[in-house]
Amino acid sequence: MTKNRAENDPTVHIQRQNRKSLSMRVNAAGEVIVAIPRWMKPSNPQVKRFIKQGLVKLQDYVPDEKPIAKHSAKTVRKMVKTWAQRMGVTPSRVQFRHMTRKWGSCSSKGSITLNTSLYYLPHYLVEYVVVHELAHLIELNHSPAFWSILAQYLDDYADREHELNAYHV
Repeated sequence: MTKNRAENDPTVHIQRQNRKSLSMRVNAAGEVIVAIPRWMKPSNPQVKRFIKQGLVKLQDYVPDEKPIAKHSAKTVRKMVKTWAQRMGVTPSRVQFRHMTRKWGSCSSKGSITLNTSLYYLPHYLVEYVVVHELAHLIELNHSPAFWSILAQYLDDYADREHELNAYHV
């Protein structure tokens, strides 16, 4: 469910989920995401009050203008393909999802999942996430060996990771 409260207020998306509490966050697209328990209706006064109070608390995190996507699934897939060839790895699958806590993940079966919020990041930060996840195809952990592999391909990986942490997932 999407609501536009006023001309200058952000778009609010309400998602009903299997959860016990209410939560609110701002995604990389500048939209406010409100998660509510599946049994609760979006019209519930408690939900309306939560959104009203939450918008006040999150106002510093909501951009004045909606961010413009710098990338698409197609351009990020192309980056994955280029880096996979360079690193000599082959992901079994590359998919994109709205993720709330991570920029990407790699499964033990070689499947790479990337956050759609990457579309709004600068190229070099998307590149860091792509190389990071592809490095997990070689070393599926964050051991010193993993960081050594990452350093072989991105000598400034620590700076990129530090800058990436300034963005909200």
